[in-house]
Amino acid sequence: MRRFGLTCLLCLLSACDVTSVREAANTIAHNECQSSSDCGGGSCIDFQCRGRSSSLQTVLFEVTPPADGSPIAGVQFLTPKDLGEVDLDSALPLALDLGLVSQVVGKVIAKELTCDALFVGEKPGSVLATSNDDSVPAVVSLIPSSGTLGLYSPRAVASSAELIASTYFGFSVNVPPGSYDIYVEPKAQPDQTCPVPPELVRGKKIDGGTLPLDIILPEPSVFEFHVSWPLADGALDGWVVDMLDPVSGRVISNRVQLATGAGGPSDYVAKLSYYPVVVVGEASAQQQQDELIRLSPPDHLPEELAAPTILMARSALGLFDARRGTLNDFTALPGSVHVHGQVTTEMTTPEAATVTLVAKPPLTGIKSGVLASFVRTVSVGADGQFDVYLLPGNYEVSTVPNAPLDPSGKGAATLRADSREWIVPSAPIEQAGKVIELARALSVFGQVADVTGRFVSAAQVQAIASPLSIQSDVLQEFLGSPVTNAPELAFVPRASTGTVTDRGDFALAVDPGTFDISVRPNADTGFAWLVLPNYLVTTAKNGAGLGHMTMPLPVEYGGTVTVPGAEGPRRIPGALIRAYVYMKGGEYTTDWPNADSVVQIAETRADDTGEFHVLIPAELNQQAE
Repeated sequence: MRRFGLTCLLCLLSACDVTSVREAANTIAHNECQSSSDCGGGSCIDFQCRGRSSSLQTVLFEVTPPADGSPIAGVQFLTPKDLGEVDLDSALPLALDLGLVSQVVGKVIAKELTCDALFVGEKPGSVLATSNDDSVPAVVSLIPSSGTLGLYSPRAVASSAELIASTYFGFSVNVPPGSYDIYVEPKAQPDQTCPVPPELVRGKKIDGGTLPLDIILPEPSVFEFHVSWPLADGALDGWVVDMLDPVSGRVISNRVQLATGAGGPSDYVAKLSYYPVVVVGEASAQQQQDELIRLSPPDHLPEELAAPTILMARSALGLFDARRGTLNDFTALPGSVHVHGQVTTEMTTPEAATVTLVAKPPLTGIKSGVLASFVRTVSVGADGQFDVYLLPGNYEVSTVPNAPLDPSGKGAATLRADSREWIVPSAPIEQAGKVIELARALSVFGQVADVTGRFVSAAQVQAIASPLSIQSDVLQEFLGSPVTNAPELAFVPRASTGTVTDRGDFALAVDPGTFDISVRPNADTGFAWLVLPNYLVTTAKNGAGLGHMTMPLPVEYGGTVTVPGAEGPRRIPGALIRAYVYMKGGEYTTDWPNADSVVQIAETRADDTGEFHVLIPAELNQQAE
């Protein structure tokens, strides 16, 4: 039999009745009932309301064992589960079997090279000793593919920068089972006489146990990149070129400085060595996109010499020869202008903030067929003043106050982030009078009660930027404009947290944006979370009134957390368990392989025997106006 809610237990001990407890001031609300008629269509089981059915059948569980010094301590395990039908007589059985942590051991081997590669040592000017088996020093990163859903997914990084037993470079790293992108970054080289570029392998499936993983680097592909610069004025001296994977944005080539080509001062050239991305798991159309060439100004270019970064598809350059291509349309650099601005509040008081200015293509002075990016970020002090060198053009200007959001309104006014457009003309070269006036934060407010109408006091309320609303591909990141449901935003919207009052009210201070909003009662109250995913908050209504919301009925699941052991499954006490549902286009989906994000719906922790109970809401968006 389930444990009684804390309030019911106190009633039995003190001979009080439920009504008196419900009306007591400052009392945390609990899920309580006397009969099923109290449960709004659910059933009263052990004096707690339970759902008769659940629309959330496919759930992703994230399990993290405690930091106890074991090999799996702090490792993030992800387990999709089909929860099946509801049985109201008992907590539904749910076994979370984590599987074995994989020990990945191996070497990065460059035996296909036709030259002798050298790598920089720790001491200035030194070169590392070579191995006896063609292995090379590198950093190997295993990146969980679950990060694409918006989950925090820590990567595992192993270095093979030191010779082992004076004969080879090797690496070893422990990871949970799953699908990984493997990114190999060879150690820095003293020159480009024998380049070994980075390599990306996408979709590698890793199961439990020891996994030998020798990464064999083939002979690199070569692309000869030319820039035809008709001015012949040396303006591109020191500019560098590299190649990017279009899906992840990771560099897949060496980084080469432009040099004068056979055509003289008007011909710049850079010979790139690169590895095409290897897809070993299921490939998608997105994964088969063409590589991107990036032309960047020198790293230490003086700020007043503002210059854009140029991006282009490799295939567009190499229409007639896949091994070489010429950029002809980038023919001039626009001059920069010096812009002076100020950040203030509506009361004209200065405000400390971070201002990001993103040029909107096309940039003034650069041909429309050339994809150019220019982004500047400025830290604004307490005096509110800032100055920045910009290229002429239209800008999306995003300003985020340094002060955190505060829904209480105590002290100075809580300010929201601001997004606006600026036109920066090419003259005069000194431009002043740009003022960014920050307005008060938007408010998200509502009232929460259970199915009996009792206010759910003391529950925590959170708003988190929806993962889908801030996702972007490499090209959008390059241009500084993530995909959002509110296109004017070029930043991750912030939100405060709140608590439901004794009268069921709550209020949050937020920036404009799309949020996953959740009401999270204390774990021992018997309530499930209320979750409103992908809720758009705009400046049009100065916030969002959510009205009166009713907590969803909970469906209880229980079981154990285990890992394989020598004598059978071994329980994991104290494991942290988070539950998520899969989303597609802002809606719940059971088609988890094609989901584009997840939203958290529950959280619990296993007890000291490895057993757990988790309350899954019967549905999302349980809201009444």
